[in-house]
Amino acid sequence: MNRVKTVPLLLAAILVCAAALPAVCHALKVEKLSRVRAASGAAYSQEVAAGSALVRFKSGVNVSSAAASLSAAGFPVVRTFERFNWSAVALPDGMGVAAGIAALSARPEVEWAEPNAVFRPSRVPSDPYTSGQYALARVQAFGAWEYETGYSSRVTVAFIDTGIDGTHPDLSSKLAGTSRHIDPDTLAVSDNQPPTPACNHATRGAGIAAASSDNALGMAGISWGAGLLSLKVFNNSDCTSVCADNAGTNSCSTSEFAIAAALDDVIPLQGTAGIGKVIVNISLGSLGSCSTALQASVDSAVNAGLLIFAAAGNEAIGYIDSPANCAGVKAVAATDESDYIAAFSNSDSTMTYKGIAAPGVALLTADLNGGYASASGTSFASPMAAGLAALVWSAKPSYTPAQVFDVMKNSADDLGAAGPDRDYGWGRINALKALRLASTGSKDSAVSRKASAYPNPFRPKTQALVTFTVPDSDLAGGAEVKVYTSEGELVKKLDSMAWDGRNSAGEPAASGVYIFRVKTDKDSRTGTFALIR
Repeated sequence: MNRVKTVPLLLAAILVCAAALPAVCHALKVEKLSRVRAASGAAYSQEVAAGSALVRFKSGVNVSSAAASLSAAGFPVVRTFERFNWSAVALPDGMGVAAGIAALSARPEVEWAEPNAVFRPSRVPSDPYTSGQYALARVQAFGAWEYETGYSSRVTVAFIDTGIDGTHPDLSSKLAGTSRHIDPDTLAVSDNQPPTPACNHATRGAGIAAASSDNALGMAGISWGAGLLSLKVFNNSDCTSVCADNAGTNSCSTSEFAIAAALDDVIPLQGTAGIGKVIVNISLGSLGSCSTALQASVDSAVNAGLLIFAAAGNEAIGYIDSPANCAGVKAVAATDESDYIAAFSNSDSTMTYKGIAAPGVALLTADLNGGYASASGTSFASPMAAGLAALVWSAKPSYTPAQVFDVMKNSADDLGAAGPDRDYGWGRINALKALRLASTGSKDSAVSRKASAYPNPFRPKTQALVTFTVPDSDLAGGAEVKVYTSEGELVKKLDSMAWDGRNSAGEPAASGVYIFRVKTDKDSRTGTFALIR
C-alpha cells in the first residue's frame, strides 16, 4: 500500500546581511558535513550550524574551569545546560565544524564533541484550499467528542516550532503560559507574548491540534480544550511567510541548541497551574541520527513526565528524521485521504514500537493573518496525534505518558501489513476507539458491535465524510461497503470505510435516511444514518 515518490529537500543558504536589514542581524549559518550512518555504514550529508559545537566534559571535571580553559583556547562556552549535562560551544572564526569537532575531541577535559545539527520545518508545499476537514471524520473525532472534548486547565500542547500566530481568532483564546522566543544562533531567550510567527508552520500545526471548536468560527481542532504554548526557535528575518529561506540569503532553519533550550524552558512547567500536563510537538526534522546531546535533552524531558511527538519526515526514505528517531520520542507518519501511507512519509523499523500514523495530506487548518489553508506533511500529522493525546490525557489525568500512548497505539486502525509495521507503525490513530478504551477499558462498545455511522446525522457541507464502524474482528478479511437509499437503491460502492456524500456519478446525494452494508469474509452487517444538506 506504500506509494513512494521523491520529495526534494530544501537547500540551506549562508547568511548575507542585506543593506535593508538592521546593522546587527543574526541568522543561522549552515555547513554540509559528511557523516556515516551507524546502522548501515552509508554515507550522507548532514546540515550543521557553522561556528558551533556541542560538548560534554568528563566526569569529575570542574565545569567552570573547563569552560575557562576552552575559552582561552578560542572555544568560548555559549551556554551550559546543567539539566542535560552538556554545553554549547562557539568555534574560532573561520574554523570549519569538522576541524572544530576534531580539536575539541582531542582536549583532555572533553568527553565527547558533536556538531550542532540543523533542523527544518518538515513540510510539503500546500495543496489547494479544501472546504472540509476529512481527517476528523477519518479518525472518528465526532464520535470521540461524545466522550471527551478536553479541559483547558488539564493539558497544554507546546509547539517547539516557528511560532504561533497569537492573533488568529481560532487560536488566541487557547494560548497558555508565556510564549517564548529562542534565537537559534545566539541562544538569547526572550518572552514572545502574545506569540508572533516567523512563518506559517507552527500556526498550521496548532490549528490541527487544538483550534477553538464549537465557536461558530473557522475550523475545529481535534482537542477542543487543550491549551497551546508557543516556543519559537526560528528568527523572523530568516524565513518567508511560507517557511522558505528569506530571499535566498538567510537559512530558515533552527539549531540543536535552540531545541534543547526550548525543552529546558518547558520542563519546569509540567503540572503547573494553567498548564497541566505537557505534550511537546516537534514538527522539525534533520536527516542525522539523534545526537548524544539531543538524546540527553529528550531523556530529561521524558523523565520529567512530558510526552513528546515528532514528525517522521517527508523525504520518502527508509529511516525517520531526528528528533523522531530519539529514544522516548513518539514518531508520527502521515496518511492520505484514502488511508494509504503518504507518498512523502518516511518509514523505519523503529516505527514498529514507537510509531503511529495520522492524516497528513490536505488538512484544513489555521493560517497566518486569521486565514485558513490546506497543509500537507508529517509536520501536520504529528499535531493531530498530539491533539488526540491531549484528549486522552484530559479524560484520564492520572495516566502516565506511557499509558496515554498505549491507549493510542492499542486503539489505532491497523493498516498496511498486519500488526505494527515500518510504514504506519501501530496504525492510523482512531480518536473514537481511543476515548472508548480510555473511558470504558474496551475500544468496542455495545454500539460498535453492530454497524454504526459517525457523525449521525451527516452534514456534508461541514463534516466532509461519514465513517462506518463494525467490530474489528469483522475487518480481518477486508470489507466491501455499499450505501443504499431507504428504498434499497444502490447509491455508491465504496473503497473505504468512509463516504463523502456523493453518488456513483459524483453528484451530491439528497437529504434523507440511508442504509449502509459492510460485507467481509466473516460477516455482513447493516446500519442506517441520516444525511442532511
